Amino acid sequence: MSLNPRPTRSEQRDAARAKARELREQRAKGDQRKRLLITSGSIIGSLAVIAGVTMVLINASGDSQTNIENAKKVPANVTALGGVIVGKDLKVISEKEANKINHVVIYQDYQCPICELFEGPNLSQIKTWAQTGLAAVEFHPISFLDSNSLNNYSSRAANAAFCVANSQPEKYFDVNTALYYYQPQEGTSGPDNNALKETLKGAGVEINDEMNKCIDQKRYGTFINNITNTALSQNAVTGDTKVTGTPHILVNGVQYTWDNAGTDLPNPGRFAQFFNVNAKK
Repeated sequence: MSLNPRPTRSEQRDAARAKARELREQRAKGDQRKRLLITSGSIIGSLAVIAGVTMVLINASGDSQTNIENAKKVPANVTALGGVIVGKDLKVISEKEANKINHVVIYQDYQCPICELFEGPNLSQIKTWAQTGLAAVEFHPISFLDSNSLNNYSSRAANAAFCVANSQPEKYFDVNTALYYYQPQEGTSGPDNNALKETLKGAGVEINDEMNKCIDQKRYGTFINNITNTALSQNAVTGDTKVTGTPHILVNGVQYTWDNAGTDLPNPGRFAQFFNVNAKK
């Protein structure tokens, strides 16, 4: 008699069914694990996408909030109409102080080549008048020539100038000079923000965290739009003429004019004569 009797056909079928059931259960468990992993991966992926979108929205919201806050910003050491008045020792002074002495007003756009044509030859005497206290020089940066630049140099340069007026006003006169010295040709790209900072640095400005943020955020963009619209729609300060272009120059309220060809504009002797004729006695 055999110690291991051969299973009957019925027993073989039962064993085969049991083995098949075990394999099906293992396969089902495996499929379930795969589905779980896929589902978990999808959830994690979805969460990552949601997180990414949320971060974008948060960043966008932050940028929007910054823009809203900047829209309310007005630089310090500037008149209500956007003038920066430089007086004795090239320090920024008030309108009240300016009205006590000769008052030169210059409306300008840093992208304007005619402004640079006037500024270069006349810089030395204007600086002397201000430095000695003979005259207060009121600079009015406005911006309507962004279309003449490939990267909005006009408004960015004006913003940089106002950033300096706001926190380092004693450097404003030198910065005004430097911005004209590095004026780009019309129809080209002007210096980018980093290059603008280098220009300011060369004029003695400390490029600190405040200055970086002010320039990079274009903090006074809305302010510049507002004062430009005002300058082009009402009489110029201290005078009864309207600004129809730049430079628009007044000495004690009297507008300085030149021939259409502009040959008189860069003549410092002619402007000095005009200044003397209209100086306070």
